[in-house]
Parts: sequence; C-alpha cells; structure tokens
Amino acid sequence: MNKLNRFKTPLVLATVLALPILANCSAVEDAQGAVCCTEYKAGGTVSASIGGGAQAQVAVQAVSDFSGIAAAAIDDITTACRNIATDLDGDKTKANAAEQMADKKDKMKAWCELAVASIGTFKATAGGTLALVVNPPMCNVSVSAKANCQAKCSGSASCDVKANPPVCTGGKLEISCKGGCTGEAGASVKCEGGCSGSCTGSCTAMGGVQCAGTCEGACEGNTQNGAATGKCEGMCKGTCSATAPSVKCEGSCQGSCDAKCEAKAGATIKCDGKCDGDFEPLKCEGGKLEGGCKADVKCDGNCDASVSAKAECTPPSISVQFTGEADVNAAGRIQATFEANLPLIFAFKARLEGMAKLTATITGNADVVVDIKAACIPAVIASAVAAGEDVTASVSVTTSLVGAVQ
Repeated sequence: MNKLNRFKTPLVLATVLALPILANCSAVEDAQGAVCCTEYKAGGTVSASIGGGAQAQVAVQAVSDFSGIAAAAIDDITTACRNIATDLDGDKTKANAAEQMADKKDKMKAWCELAVASIGTFKATAGGTLALVVNPPMCNVSVSAKANCQAKCSGSASCDVKANPPVCTGGKLEISCKGGCTGEAGASVKCEGGCSGSCTGSCTAMGGVQCAGTCEGACEGNTQNGAATGKCEGMCKGTCSATAPSVKCEGSCQGSCDAKCEAKAGATIKCDGKCDGDFEPLKCEGGKLEGGCKADVKCDGNCDASVSAKAECTPPSISVQFTGEADVNAAGRIQATFEANLPLIFAFKARLEGMAKLTATITGNADVVVDIKAACIPAVIASAVAAGEDVTASVSVTTSLVGAVQ
C-alpha cells in the first residue's frame, strides 16, 4: 500500500470533524478570530499564537516548510519541462492542452510527458552519441536549524551543539575551527584557511603564489604556453584557481588541503576534519544530520523534515556533448536546452528524493497538532497531505526526465 494513502484515512477524518470551523478566511472582525486561521500559511513562519504545545508547533512549522518547497517544485519543474518541450518543437496541440489544465500537478505531468517525447524525437533526429556529464548537486543541512528545532521539542531555551555534536551520516560535517584541522587517517581536508601542505582548488596570496591555473590579479613569469592558453604558469599576485596538487599555498586555501588546515592570527577556519581547538558544527554536506540534543522521536522526525525542506542545494553543472551526430542543428538545440534547464531538474530530483523519505513523517505525525487553534487544524492537515502528493508527483516526473536524457 502507498505510504501516503495509509495516513489519509485518519487525516481526512480529522478534517471532516473540524469542517464546521472555517479556515483560511480574513480576520475582519475580532469575533471572527476564533473561527478563522490567519496564523498558518504554507511556506511561511508559523505564528506562536497558533497555540498548542512545543511538539505541536514544531510539527506545524515542519508541515509549512515541507509544503512550501513541495509547491515550489511543482511550479519550477513545470517551467523547465515547458521550456524543453517548446525548445524542441513539442506537439502544439498537446502543449495547448497542457497549458489549459487547472490542476498544477496535472499540468506538470502533461508538460513533462511532452518534454520526454520531444527529447526522444530530437535525439533520434540528431543521431550520434550523446554524452551527458553531470557534476551532481550538493545539499547542505544547517546544524543550528536542527539544534534550534530540537530545543523546541524539549522545551529548552537552546541546544548546545558543542556538548551534543551531531553526526553527518553519509556526508561530511563542516565546522568552524579555532586552531588546526586535519583529515581522518591522513585524508585530505576541505579547507578555507591556511594550508601547511598542498592545496587543490584556489589559493589567495597577495605576496604571490606559484600558479599553474587562472590568475585573478597580476601574473609574473608566464611561459609562452601559459600566455597562449590564458593561464598563469608563474607567480600570481592575487588568487590562483585550479591550483596544481603539488603547489604549496602560502596564503589562504579555498579547496582541499592534503596536510593541516590552519587558522592564522587567531582567526577561525572552515573545514570538514578534526579540530585541535575550539570548534562549532555548521552544516552537514551531502548527508543526513543525526544525533545532537535529545528530543522526542516524533518531534525529532518533524525537525528532520523541516531542515531537509530548507536545505541549501547547489545546482549541478551540466555538460552536453555529441559525437558523430547526423544533424548538427538538432544536436545544438538539444545541447542548449539541456544546459539551460537540466540543472534545475537534477537539483530538485536530489532534494525531493530526500524529502520523499520523510513524507510519511509529515503525514504520520500530524496527529500531534490536535491542540493547536481549532480553526487551523483542517488547513494544516490538508497542507500535509497535499505536500506528500506534490513530492510524489515531482519525484515521478523528474525520474522520467532524467531517464529520457541519459
């Protein structure tokens, strides 16, 4: 049985029982305050005046955060599919029919189905071999957001992340470190500071750094080859990007350090290794944030849903190349629309797949909202159910699109 459907019956029952109370109407008179819900809006910050205990307020905010991103995904994915279908001469009759659809999920599905069909037609016309290189998106979850939510669960004023450091399962925990930072078992460490070894990424040193990449500043000692390629192969007084692995960075490294990443003059650095001084966890990169301060299981699950929805995801870089194509024009149009629209598709696919795993949490834990303002219960429950359906629909179409382009 579909996980979402399993939770619909009790949620719909609760909604029906609360039907005599109006929701989402304007509070034009004080008398309306008891029967109108102005405290909740999907995607917004929920007002404390909605009432209920700490766990209820955490659950309502999680539903709001989850719903806002889920609804935005529908709109943005529809736009990307519309762009692809239009760029690739999608069937105009089907395009007009898709645009006339009132239901947003139906419209998204129709446009994306047309995009998939248009991709297939153009790939066949272009011929040859398409190579799609995707530098995958990276989603970062805020440690402070999770900690603040856990504190609300327990009714505490705050959650001490230093005393209760979380774990970034499947990813790397970025920290702010006062001191030196080293990788585990001799591994390189992500570094935003001084590097005592070799830096791969970029190095800023106003006094000059040996450079074998692009120099943003004054480059001295260019070889003839460097001048021809637009690269600096000498001393860069500024920032050298794409630093060769063998180059020592006598300045600030922004990338990977194969030795020790160090703070200078008492400053802090950002790294993802072990700090030998005072540190503070910042974010979980590419993984799931677990542990931290103790909280009720249901409430902690709602915190996970909330921070997952608000995660910052960097869009992927997409590179499209054809070899042996029969129709250069068709190949060029595919390349242009893919590079313009696929980064959003891949970014949402990564975020939504993580959110899909928490859909049951959002719908299953909705029973804790029974003590909030009565007029808001139907709105919150309906929002939770709609968010689950939006996420499921979005994951489905993004999966189809990715399958069509690869």
